[in-house]
Amino acid sequence: MKVFKFLILIIICGIAFSQCGARKMALEYSQDESRVILQNDFIQLKFYHLSDDSTSLFLKIKNTELLTARDIESKEPTAKISGQMLLFNFDTNKIIDTIQFKANGNTSKEELYFYFYSVNFPLADSKIYNYRLVLKDKNRGTQYSINGTINKTSELSKENIILLQEENSFPNFNLLINENSNYRLKSERLDLTQTKLWFRSMSESLPPPPYSSSREGLPEMSGFGIFDTPIKKNELVLENLPLGDLLIKKDSVGLSILNRPLKFPELTSISEMISPLRYISARKEFERLNSNSNLRVGLEKFWLDCGENQERATELMSAFYARVQTANLNFSSFKSGWKTDRGLILIVFGSPTELTFTPTSETWVYGDKTDLGSVKFTFDKIINGFSDNHFELKRNSIYKSEWAKKVSAWRNGRIYN
Repeated sequence: MKVFKFLILIIICGIAFSQCGARKMALEYSQDESRVILQNDFIQLKFYHLSDDSTSLFLKIKNTELLTARDIESKEPTAKISGQMLLFNFDTNKIIDTIQFKANGNTSKEELYFYFYSVNFPLADSKIYNYRLVLKDKNRGTQYSINGTINKTSELSKENIILLQEENSFPNFNLLINENSNYRLKSERLDLTQTKLWFRSMSESLPPPPYSSSREGLPEMSGFGIFDTPIKKNELVLENLPLGDLLIKKDSVGLSILNRPLKFPELTSISEMISPLRYISARKEFERLNSNSNLRVGLEKFWLDCGENQERATELMSAFYARVQTANLNFSSFKSGWKTDRGLILIVFGSPTELTFTPTSETWVYGDKTDLGSVKFTFDKIINGFSDNHFELKRNSIYKSEWAKKVSAWRNGRIYN
């Protein structure tokens, strides 16, 4: 792993195999599910399986989120991170391991993010795990918790590959790449010559509203064409790629890699920023926005009408597009994350009060789950040959009035969360 030159090295302090002690830790953190966050602009993670018995955890944290302080051991201001990862049986969700680590290091004013990676830790092969990662900034006293799944089977999965951008020394933290950049896709465990690379133009389809009886289908392979590029056993070079959706496929299993404009998962062009407004605008209004001779003027007027003054309009825009970015980071599959069912709900409703995970679904609750006025959305994981991150909302007509309220809130300058 000499290719990775990171600013800070995590030291694994210990792996606790005691079932009793670990279960107590899990109980403490599960008492407040609202602390569980989605990966976002200031904290991201990546698991990579180096071998059948060795896995690395990579992390990046925005420098502005870390507090540096001087202590006796260091002359320079130092950031201090401690972490605990709880591993759960995928089927029963019972805790099986606890991994603890800590990291100390200096942040750089020239760098936007703070990158580091753990020395390797063991995971039994041919299994899938649920995890909860709890990170604490020891100087500031803040704590973040992220839930997710780790696939340690030998199949084509995002944990069995790593994307390296040529001009950077740290890995890509998701399956999103940007135009005008070259990448190397590597795998220590898979024979990539057994895969094929396909390509299609970007998907433009949007999900139907949550109260609709319609549902969105999976892509058709007829929409893809073979992308001709040399594939080595453990490496695939991705150069001069057109914007669109790449698909690495082995038999019936596939992984989508989305090639997007330079700043993605942010939206930077005016046309990109207009597209998600379809969720909170009427059809004819949206058509007028897109056909305006000056797209910028139309976009600004839309938000000014919602906020009624410049300051409030700016607040609305900031909140709305931050949710779009979070959706892109978390929910991108064979299409951009904001265009998925989970992206639709996140953008309009915000982060849920409570997240519940099972091996086959996610449930998002808004409000107190014991309150009859709370709203609950269930997303089923759909097994498919394009992505392991595709979830479909269980739609129901009962959502129509709640959806109308939230859209109306945006249009009247109120941010629902």
